Amino acid sequence: MAFKVWIGNVAIECETAADALELAKQAEGVAVPATKRPGSKAIDLFASQGESRWTEKRAKDFFALIEGAQKKVIDTLLANTEGKTDEQLRRLLSLSTGRALGGVMAGATKNAKKVGADPNDLFVKKKVLIDGKKQKEYFLTISFRNAASQVQQ
Repeated sequence: MAFKVWIGNVAIECETAADALELAKQAEGVAVPATKRPGSKAIDLFASQGESRWTEKRAKDFFALIEGAQKKVIDTLLANTEGKTDEQLRRLLSLSTGRALGGVMAGATKNAKKVGADPNDLFVKKKVLIDGKKQKEYFLTISFRNAASQVQQ
């Protein structure tokens, strides 16, 4: 899966998250109008830089709180930078409905809030069309990934 970075009105696709981050860092000093396509829900790599409440301590506390299905989802998404669809996550957890998966995700965001992180800075959810079927694809934010990588080293 390609990672898309928007710099002004220009979309640039990168093969890896690392390439996208590097491009974002290089573009930091570039003055471009901050515009967004109408209806676009692209992953905003810039928003997670410098504004995140995720720290090494918060990530460590978060990992101490989560267990079971929440831990399985977080570990799976950490291992897969390209994200996972709701269907893949439901199969992983042996859940029959999206509502059940929503409960797991809500629990994880509540635990993020308990440790003082922004609960909206844990997951990114994107609508995708796969084989003509609408699905949701889940990713971990880059700021959470960075904090988690410090804990898991």
